[in-house]
Amino acid sequence: MRKPKRRHMAMLFTAAGLVAATAAPAAAVHGGAATTTGAHPFVVALETASGEQWCTGALIAPTKVLTAGHCVAEADDPTTLRVIAGRTDLTTSAGQVRRVKSVKVDPRYTAGLDHDSAVLTLDRPLPQRPARVARQGDEGLYRLGGPATVYGYGRTGTDGPGTRLKEAVLTLSPLAGCEPYTDPADSPRVKVCGLPGPGRTDSICKGDSGGPLVVNGVVIGMVSTGNKYCDTQYPVSVFTRATDVPADLLN
Repeated sequence: MRKPKRRHMAMLFTAAGLVAATAAPAAAVHGGAATTTGAHPFVVALETASGEQWCTGALIAPTKVLTAGHCVAEADDPTTLRVIAGRTDLTTSAGQVRRVKSVKVDPRYTAGLDHDSAVLTLDRPLPQRPARVARQGDEGLYRLGGPATVYGYGRTGTDGPGTRLKEAVLTLSPLAGCEPYTDPADSPRVKVCGLPGPGRTDSICKGDSGGPLVVNGVVIGMVSTGNKYCDTQYPVSVFTRATDVPADLLN
């Protein structure tokens, strides 16, 4: 397969595009391992009003969810999205459901997935413990070669969706390692690359958009783009760097 060109990035990997094209729910991180919302209560699922899994997000305050900008930009009406917390298995009715009161997208966001972040404000608080978002001064969390864990409800492979929350431990790497989903013009101040460990193909996939990348309990990034096909050809994961999110977006 030819490497995807930069101008096709938004089209090639977005959870929103998946749902619109197939009308099928997405499922979980490609590879990796099963986990629970009990262990990671800040991870939430985003669904459409019709119950289709749309994206993943992180609870960062009782009424605030951090996710990808394209999860909002590509929704027909983002205020109709439902945020689900405390539900490891999306086929159950466990946990709590909240509606979206308002949304804010990084004003610098582009369809090429630069500055790909957004914050949803919920209609009522959630009881789960929020996660802290990396800010300036947390540069040590981005040490190249260090481990980071991504969480998501996106697809698990090419043979259809799953239903459970999963996690994958990735290695923080130079952006060049995430080609063809990055290019030389990308800045490490804006994007983060995560690669699987030796002999593994763990990566994000469709439906994981907005899912948190975590180091030491701190959200350092949100899933933006990567392994569109959920296969082993390009098992790379690209994130929006959390320190790139404007402070006023988080408040």
